[in-house]
This record gives sequence, structure tokens and C-alpha cells, in this order.
Amino acid sequence: MDSSSDLDKVDLPATSVDPSSPAGARIPKAGLIVLGAIVALIAVSLVLVLAVPKGPTSYEPGSPEAAFQRFFQAFEAGDLDGAHGLLSSSIKEELTLAEYRRVGAEHGWQRDEDRRVVLLGTEVTGDRANLHLRIDQFNGGGLGAARNSYERTIRLVRENGAWLIDEPIVGIEYVSYGY
Repeated sequence: MDSSSDLDKVDLPATSVDPSSPAGARIPKAGLIVLGAIVALIAVSLVLVLAVPKGPTSYEPGSPEAAFQRFFQAFEAGDLDGAHGLLSSSIKEELTLAEYRRVGAEHGWQRDEDRRVVLLGTEVTGDRANLHLRIDQFNGGGLGAARNSYERTIRLVRENGAWLIDEPIVGIEYVSYGY
């Protein structure tokens, strides 16, 4: 018996061919996962770049916002004498420069924190102002990073034409009397 002639008579099922997709154009599952991870990293990077401001905001000289910014920048730079000089006279009566230096050294940890101070609004009534702030603290890094936020109001008073901080604070943290 001739086996080759018998094979010619066997009906084999037709292969299913989709004419719209070229043969072998399927992307392996591992490739899709890698591509998805790359797209996710790009998306996270874009969010971080767009969400983090480029630098500090500029405020009009002589404004309560500019006064607080000078105070906070002095503290951040380690200039406790300069920061103390931006406190109101009533606060300086209670919190001498020597006491401020001591308390400032105890609150130096603030400089090491990864945080951002955001001005939410300002209320000015005569020679008094309230700055409403949001403090964003960032912990961790990469995809496990977390942000904690809280709001704080800073009081200022205008003395001799200059806005000054009118509460006992070091950086942005309140210092209770009794120091």
C-alpha cells in the first residue's frame, strides 16, 4: 500500500488566519508588562515635575506674605538672629534673642525635613494680618513616598510700617511660653 497517496486524500482542518494582522505580530505578555511599567514611570515622573514648584514665589515687598517669607528663609538658612529680628516687639519682650537661639537650636530638625509651605490665603484687617498656610511634609521616596499635610495660621502685626510675626514661632512651629 502506498502511504503517500493515502495522505493526499486526508482532509486536514484549515488554519485560521486573520488577514488583518501579520503573522507573528503578537507581543509577548512579558513585553506588555515591561511596556506598562515604562508608561507608568513616565506618568509618575510627569506628575512629580508638574506638581513640584520651580522655586519660591515672589511677593510684593512690604506685604505680610513677603515678611513671613523673609522670616522663614532666615530660619531655613540658620540665621536665628535675623529670624528673631522679624518678630513683633511684644513677642521679643517675652522671647529674648538668647532664648530664641536656644529654642531655635532645639527646633533645628525642621531644616532637615522635606516639606513645602504653601500660602492658601491672607486676611488683612488694619495693622493685623493672618496668613493661612498648608504645610506638606514628604516621607519616603520613589513609589512608596507619602505626603502628609496640615494647615496653620500665622499672625502678623504692622509696627512702624513693617510687617512682623506676632506669635512665638521657630520656623513654622509654635513655641509655648515658658520656653
